[in-house]
Amino acid sequence: MTSMQALDPAASAAAAPSAVVWINGRQAFAALMSHDGHISTCEITRGCLTRPSYLAQVVRVIGDRQRVVILGPSSDRLALEREYVAIFRRPDRLVDVEPAGLMAPDDLVDRLRTLAA
Repeated sequence: MTSMQALDPAASAAAAPSAVVWINGRQAFAALMSHDGHISTCEITRGCLTRPSYLAQVVRVIGDRQRVVILGPSSDRLALEREYVAIFRRPDRLVDVEPAGLMAPDDLVDRLRTLAA
């Protein structure tokens, strides 16, 4: 299940569409910035999806963004990185892929703002 919540439009009208995602085997949280600087958050739960379907759903939420950071436990993080590259064929857009413990959506938004700065 995916839910979107508008948080704060940024002042810049020329923002690079970016995403910061934290994922594990049961859920993912994403902070997304659009071209106009609007930031939204999203939670994706695996539910009864197979792992490949779950990863594909997370990649669909991320979308074809110019800058992507993927965080989380190593196996899930690396699986999402591979799925993103398989779908969009743009490994150059993965700015950072690193291990991280559970992160709240607000932490992801802060990381996204740092990425966009």
